[in-house]
Amino acid sequence: MKIIDASGPIYEGMWSYGPPFPEFKLVEIESPEWVDFTAYSQAFEGFCMLTGTYISGPGHALGLKKAEPMHKTPLEKLFDVDAYVLKFNLYELEKEGNRPYITLKDIKNAEKEKIPDGSNIVIATGWGNHWSEPDFLTHDWFMKKDAVKYIVDKDPFILAMDTPSIDNIDNEQGIWSIVFSGNIHLVAPLVNLDKITKYRVKLYICPLNILNTAGLPCRVIIKEE
Repeated sequence: MKIIDASGPIYEGMWSYGPPFPEFKLVEIESPEWVDFTAYSQAFEGFCMLTGTYISGPGHALGLKKAEPMHKTPLEKLFDVDAYVLKFNLYELEKEGNRPYITLKDIKNAEKEKIPDGSNIVIATGWGNHWSEPDFLTHDWFMKKDAVKYIVDKDPFILAMDTPSIDNIDNEQGIWSIVFSGNIHLVAPLVNLDKITKYRVKLYICPLNILNTAGLPCRVIIKEE
C-alpha cells in the first residue's frame, strides 16, 4: 500500500488567482489574557475557497440558488472512493502559446482500459511540481473542448487534476458551463500525481466544514493498493 498526499501546501507568498481573490497571509495572534500560559496562535488572513487545493461544484458557476452548497455533499462520495488515473507526459503535449493542452486523442490513448460511466477520474501530468514556481498559473496545462466533453459524457462525480485551470485562461473555450452543467465536482490543483503508478486508486477528499459555499479548501489523499 502507498499513501500519496496530493494537496498542495499553503503558505505566505504562494500563488493565487489574483484580484479579486486575496493573497494568503499568516498572522500571529497575541496571547489572550484569560489563559495562564503563553498561547501561540495564528490567524489565516486572505483565506478563501480557492486557497490551495480545493473542491468546487456546480454552485461555482451556477450560484447557490441553483446548486447545493458544498457542505451538503455526501461524504461517502468523497471518502474512500475509486478513481481511474489518466497520466500524461507534459513534454509530449502540444502547446498553445506557453500552455500544453490535452486533446481527445490524448485522453483515449491514456485509457489503459475503458473507464466505466460514473467513475471518478484523475488527470495526472506532474504539473504539481511547479506549485512553488512563478509559472504555475502562466504555463499550466488545459484541456481541449472535445476532450472535456468526452470526460463529462462519462458522468464522473469527481474530476481531479494537477492544473489550476482546466481551460486556457488566455483563450477560454467555454468549458466551465460544460463541466458544471454535468454536476461534476472539480478537485484541483493537486500535487505529487507523478508518484501514482496504478491505473486505479482510492481517493480521500476532506473539505473543511464551512457552510454555504460553492467550494471548499480540502486535504486530498490518494491510496494505491
